[in-house]
Amino acid sequence: MRHALTALLLAFFALASPAVAQTFPPLTGRVVDDAHILTPAQVADLTSKSEALEAQTGRQLVVATVPSLQGYPIEDFGYRLGRAWGIGQKGKDNGVVLLVAPGERRVRIAVGYGLEGLLTDQRAARIVNDMLPYFRSGNGAQAISVGVKEIDSVLRSDLRRPQYLKKAA
Repeated sequence: MRHALTALLLAFFALASPAVAQTFPPLTGRVVDDAHILTPAQVADLTSKSEALEAQTGRQLVVATVPSLQGYPIEDFGYRLGRAWGIGQKGKDNGVVLLVAPGERRVRIAVGYGLEGLLTDQRAARIVNDMLPYFRSGNGAQAISVGVKEIDSVLRSDLRRPQYLKKAA
């Protein structure tokens, strides 16, 4: 009886507390500027770069700016966002999300498992560090442009290796 009462109380409190579901902006393109920090021309430029990267490598890069992380750590938010949107090719998991939450002063590069050997945590951290001075000076668009350029370079880096080195690796 005592266990049943405890279970009933736990169920009541679980149902009575508001369920806060994580919500994501809809995936409307290769650049989702939900925090409204980019101009239409900047969105078009970043979109063009992302399209060219995918056309030449098969790897997907999406830029997302959000007004809030909704109380989640940026690592969790970025991972879940990439999964919810289905970034990267199925079976290859070769997508990257450059996530910016300017209101919370957070930046993260979420990398699909298929690219972790190429775009390592250390490389991603260096890219974010290269972006930070632009964010600090109030130029979020330039920070994002720098990040996209560097991510693009890393994602193409193994394609520039001579064929004989690719076989040995």
